[in-house]
Amino acid sequence: MTINAGAPLRAEQVAVALGGRTILRDCSFAIAPGEFVGIIGPNGAGKSTLMRGLRGLLPLTEGKVEVFGEPIHAMGDKQAARLVAYMQQDVNVGFGYTALEVVLAGRYPYLDWWRNETDADREIARRYMRFTGVEELADKPVNQVSGGERQRILLAKALAQETPLIFLDEPTASLDLVYQEEIFRHCQTVCAHGKSVLLIAHDLKQAAKFCSRLILVAGGGILADGMPEEVVTPENLDQAYGLHSAVFQNQVTGNLDIHTFVGCERQGKANRIHVIGGGGAVGPILRNLYERDYHVSAGVLQDGDTDADVAAAFGIVYVPARAFTAIDEKQAEAHRRLLETADWVILGNVFLGQQNLDNLKAAFLARRLIVVEDSPITDRDCSDGEATRLYGELLQKTRARVVDQETLLREMAADKLFR
Repeated sequence: MTINAGAPLRAEQVAVALGGRTILRDCSFAIAPGEFVGIIGPNGAGKSTLMRGLRGLLPLTEGKVEVFGEPIHAMGDKQAARLVAYMQQDVNVGFGYTALEVVLAGRYPYLDWWRNETDADREIARRYMRFTGVEELADKPVNQVSGGERQRILLAKALAQETPLIFLDEPTASLDLVYQEEIFRHCQTVCAHGKSVLLIAHDLKQAAKFCSRLILVAGGGILADGMPEEVVTPENLDQAYGLHSAVFQNQVTGNLDIHTFVGCERQGKANRIHVIGGGGAVGPILRNLYERDYHVSAGVLQDGDTDADVAAAFGIVYVPARAFTAIDEKQAEAHRRLLETADWVILGNVFLGQQNLDNLKAAFLARRLIVVEDSPITDRDCSDGEATRLYGELLQKTRARVVDQETLLREMAADKLFR
């Protein structure tokens, strides 16, 4: 990415060491006004070390960090604190301090050593306590509040510094989902007013949902930097976390979603499996085949069909069709090309009418056929009997094995299905 000299934060070829060992090197990026940037990465990758180096709390072994064009390591403590607020992990708050006193501590960059907080400082502190929903805790000792309340108090303290740049080191750690979302939403609001937030996150889904940009730290440096959908990919998650996953747009929430599973190295099992479905009949079958690393394809699936959504989520090739339309010659031909390369074909427990009857006709080309039957074909025939007639011929001519879906999935899990 282009690094601008006037950026709120600019890191160039940064290397940070801890305990005499270089943890990160060659880290370069810039943060623009109003950006909400999430730093993600596996435990021990150096996310907190990077943030401390950026803040000037750890010396750099290489490179430089500038805040609004000025080297942060050359700044005095109060000068830096007027530009960057830093909410650290595991902050120890002295016994007996009230919530208001903790938040007021965020005003220290603006106070001389002989001067106490003014009424204006108190109003600023209360304003941010209202913003984070903890004003009613003003007189309560911080050691008597819940974990979520404590984190929101510390966020209010960071905001009370009124800096253009805010660093948050895992502010949602150990919090329940409601408090996590609250803090992320507060950060979005702050950024909407022109401030920039750099936040270390351990929850990938939350980070992808709320942050405008993500930086993935792994392997001693920055592995990826960009929009959430550019950074959170199966390839990056595999390289950074050793995580087998599928990354897709959740059709219900509209958010980036991640499906993880335990599996071997993805080299592909020998068998090629083609699945004929539709109407949500084969979603679990497609998912289980993908998780077990088979080469999978699917037949004609219409837009808006949950089977199509599952196939798209796992990158399974299928023949797309518009909703509520009959399979045309081009789609039928594309379907047969996929089917003919398959070692096995699975026909799902699909409702069959004139629009999708060609899927049933295509199944006659299967080398080896498994038919899923959870309900009689007569209950699924919407074609005035034609589907029932073809179905009977199919079972007779192909000598298909007929099983219910529960049995199919159980045998698939035990690697007993395709034998």
